[in-house]
Amino acid sequence: MASLSSTIATLSHLATTQYIPGAFLIYENKLQGTLPTELGNMNSLTWIDMEDNRVVGTIPEEFYTNLELEEVIFKNNSLSGPISNQIGNLSRLQTFWASFNQLSQTIPSSFGSLSNLAELELQHNKLTGTIPQEFSQMDSIEFLSMESNILTGTIPSGLFGINLAALRILYLNDNKLTGSIPENYGQSPRLKDLWLNDNLLTGVLPIIAEGEFLFLGE
Repeated sequence: MASLSSTIATLSHLATTQYIPGAFLIYENKLQGTLPTELGNMNSLTWIDMEDNRVVGTIPEEFYTNLELEEVIFKNNSLSGPISNQIGNLSRLQTFWASFNQLSQTIPSSFGSLSNLAELELQHNKLTGTIPQEFSQMDSIEFLSMESNILTGTIPSGLFGINLAALRILYLNDNKLTGSIPENYGQSPRLKDLWLNDNLLTGVLPIIAEGEFLFLGE
């Protein structure tokens, strides 16, 4: 097995040669170090999976120039710093898993422009600020998890709107969300799991009308 340093070096080398892989899968190792800026040269890259390693530092701005990306999995590392607003340039993106890291600052509103995004995992980070209203535009989203962060403000009613008809799982628990639960929260036609616990929500629980929450299991 190659050493940790040589494996990271290989990643940088691939990004600067004529051979550019469509997929780079190095999950479940013990890789350390930071993400190389050369990742920005991998313009044929569609899938990168670095889950379950020990990668530190920030996600370099150059990474967001890989416009063919469809799946990005950075789950369970020690990445820190913000998610760049340039994430909105990845129009083909379907999966973005960055949970169980130390990412901070606000969630980019540009996620709302990703019409192909089906799975977004941001849970167990240090993200702050409010949930972007633009999330109501992600009409392909099925799984949306932002639990265990430091999110504040109210829950946007658009998360339960008609545009998110594909949404099956929504985890907002363990934050600092305030205000009342949106009146339209029962109108998500496919919602199976809804977790709002461990927040600072107030007010009266909206009435669930006949025909709502038909698939709710949790």
